[in-house]
Amino acid sequence: MALERHIICKPDAVPQGQGKAFTVNGMGVALFNVDGEFYALEDRCSHMNVPISNGYVHERELCVACPWHGAEFDLRTGKVMTPPACENINAYPVYVEEGNVVLEVENE
Repeated sequence: MALERHIICKPDAVPQGQGKAFTVNGMGVALFNVDGEFYALEDRCSHMNVPISNGYVHERELCVACPWHGAEFDLRTGKVMTPPACENINAYPVYVEEGNVVLEVENE
């Protein structure tokens, strides 16, 4: 499978210490900014399928807490860190290139 690159936004579109929802190829993506580093996760909590893009970002632990029930996911990997979620979510490679935040996803 090949990787597709998608320009999501300018770096200043996501405030420091917060997340924002985007749609890429019909897929919900939560983009998080922690000290100028960007992390991209599937925009859903695996516990109740609610968006996590507006969840609380724990900057030191590099995780986001679901705003509904507090399940935490690692921003780097999408792995569950605390219940009630028990399934990991997808994490996507993301980087800043030529003044844009760029996301890579596998082309199926």
